[in-house]
Amino acid sequence: MVPADVPSDTFKLRLQKTSVVRVPKASFSSLGRLLYLWLTYNSITTLHPRSFANLSALHELRLDGNLLSVFPWDALRDMPRLRTLGLHNNRLTRIPVHAARYLGNVTYLDLSSNRLTTLPNEVIAGLPFYPPFNPGQPQRRVVLGLQDNLWVCDCRLALLLELSRTTESYLVLLDRYLVCSSPKGFSGVPFQSVELPHCVKPSVLTSTTEIITPLGSNVMVRCEATGFPTPALIWIKSAGPNDSNTVLQNSPQVGLRWSYISLSGISYGDAGEYRCRAHNMAGSSEASISVDVVRVMPRKTAFKIPAQKLVNESPLPPPPQSGPSVSNAPPRRYMNAPKDSRDQMKRDKMKRNKMSALQMK
Repeated sequence: MVPADVPSDTFKLRLQKTSVVRVPKASFSSLGRLLYLWLTYNSITTLHPRSFANLSALHELRLDGNLLSVFPWDALRDMPRLRTLGLHNNRLTRIPVHAARYLGNVTYLDLSSNRLTTLPNEVIAGLPFYPPFNPGQPQRRVVLGLQDNLWVCDCRLALLLELSRTTESYLVLLDRYLVCSSPKGFSGVPFQSVELPHCVKPSVLTSTTEIITPLGSNVMVRCEATGFPTPALIWIKSAGPNDSNTVLQNSPQVGLRWSYISLSGISYGDAGEYRCRAHNMAGSSEASISVDVVRVMPRKTAFKIPAQKLVNESPLPPPPQSGPSVSNAPPRRYMNAPKDSRDQMKRDKMKRNKMSALQMK
């Protein structure tokens, strides 16, 4: 165990080659003057996020040669003056992006001989290796140990590869001869010989932000994403997945992928928010489309009853204004004869008139 009887005025403490497995919370809280803490070549597998509480004056922390697979980067908040962090020869497999928040003052970081495959650009950018903005301030350099890891040479390491080839850099590598472990085409190839494009975080664009459609119609919900490497797309529905929908995707070129959902005979269950999420090595982003299903009311139709017609019948004449009463007499009908009949009647009448004139002669 970590000894508890260390004098409070200790400024340098070394616990080396012991059987210590874990460092509990506030193990050194009584050592407010401690500047150097070496816990090297022990059997430490676990660190508490507050293992180093009250070590605000600490300048150097070395944990080389232990069995750490995870390091609590949040613990660096208790050591605001830390300049040296040694994690050589552990079992670390990844450095999380949020570690960059706590590396703003660290000028010596040794991550060599671990099991790292990549190093986020955010972590590299979080290190204070930059020329001063004020000419009167000294230039800050950062020493970084990265050798003997399992580096996967893809776009995530593009920034690191560029810095490793720069002769006048504020980032100094303990061993400049870094090699790739994978992919197959880069295995054993030195960093100086590899050219990699930079990763580009996905950007998602949807065809629209809102769709209002009648019940039973066919709808297509579409989005596309750009980025490098080519992003992968997934759809997330706010009310849960709908297995009856058809999802199609295509990548017409490197760095571009589009996807759409085909909603056939849309129902009320298809309504909701559809989020199109894109992801690649550089990160993820998403955009959403709202689908509203409405019921269409049938239009009201006015049916007119046609007036009854009297075929070939003229309207009744108005009642007489004077004369004998005809209230009890049946109404008289005036029929309009067809045109052919009227013409025939005229011809017969003319014929009779001619015959009468001949007889008179």
